[in-house]
Amino acid sequence: MFISDYMTADPLTIQADMLIPEARQLLTDHLFRHLPVVDKDNKLIGVVSDRDLRSAYPSSVLDDEAQEVVFKTVEKTAVREIMSQNCSCLGTDSTLDDALMVFDRDKVGALPIVTENDEVIGIFSMRDLTAAYKKLFGVAEKGSMLIAILDDGKSNSLSRIVTLLEESNIQCTRLIKIGQESGFDRIYLRVNTNKVANVHKLLQDNGFTLLKP
Repeated sequence: MFISDYMTADPLTIQADMLIPEARQLLTDHLFRHLPVVDKDNKLIGVVSDRDLRSAYPSSVLDDEAQEVVFKTVEKTAVREIMSQNCSCLGTDSTLDDALMVFDRDKVGALPIVTENDEVIGIFSMRDLTAAYKKLFGVAEKGSMLIAILDDGKSNSLSRIVTLLEESNIQCTRLIKIGQESGFDRIYLRVNTNKVANVHKLLQDNGFTLLKP
């Protein structure tokens, strides 16, 4: 679950003296939303986003003359004037959980990944996070089915489920137990099968209560 396994390595970076129209064109050409801004040693000094760039351009409510003035100013303005300097970032030893917490706390859409010397070696976006968790939880895997079970409170519930599935030659790829503030905990398992009804029956015949949304 290390972020280095899911980040985009060697991302496109720009320097602070690049003009705003050039940065905007890069985002358009490469379908990016964020560009790390680095110094001559490739050390992170800021981030410019598509939102930053859009905000730099004139509002459509301005008249033509006012818009023209703003356009001329933007054409001569470097990204250092609009980039976020106190930007969030993570190190190579960070995990997906770390990224999730930073995304939620700082309300950003992407995180540069830096070395101990602040050199940019990757970038990790919300889209990367979604794809990573999708892979971790087996979403959309062929034959993958999610089953929810009410934990009966008895001991060794997880090991009993695993043993039961193994003895029946049913492949279990994920198994999670989530505590509840009230009532019994819930167990979620993902199995690879084309006959999920048989798995339901197996679990129910062995005393487990299935949950439905």
